[in-house]
Amino acid sequence: MKTIIIFACILTIIYTTIFFIPQSTEKLSLDPQHTNQPWRYITYQFAHLNTTHLIQNIIGLALITLIAIELKTRFSNFTTTYLTAGLLSVIPIWLIISFTTLGASNAILGGFGLISQETKKYEINSWIIITTISALIFLQTITTYFTNGTGKEFTQAITQDSAHFSGLIFGIGAYYLLKKITPIIERKKTRVLRGG
Repeated sequence: MKTIIIFACILTIIYTTIFFIPQSTEKLSLDPQHTNQPWRYITYQFAHLNTTHLIQNIIGLALITLIAIELKTRFSNFTTTYLTAGLLSVIPIWLIISFTTLGASNAILGGFGLISQETKKYEINSWIIITTISALIFLQTITTYFTNGTGKEFTQAITQDSAHFSGLIFGIGAYYLLKKITPIIERKKTRVLRGG
């Protein structure tokens, strides 16, 4: 489990270092006006808007790291889900609705999606976790609706929250995909090691 802590520490260093690069937000975010810059499709998950955004994501990363350790989540499952959720889960929403995106929230929520299913090992109802996290994701949209109605701020909130929700769903899907392919990969490794 030390490897998950090392992974989280490396990510924290990367997030913090990139944050202090001048104009990192402008240069690395996934911006619909700069689709001709292919690196943005990878770098957006490492850039953060401000100090609060950075700290929130570092706390979120620490939280899912500690939970993953408690649940004895496999390192390969955790890292694969985290990195692919951060890279891919926001893209479907982004392709439908043009908006600028950045930060590690989708990766973190992908981790929560994975963890919500890992709790089944301990007979914990995963739906309670999924429902709670979903409610927390859409809290901004609900609050914005009741304070400002359905104007521009509501549209921005629901876009952002929908993108975050896609991270959670991606993590749940990753759990089931990894559950199916891990035994196949392990059988192939065993055959190679045996020389068969």
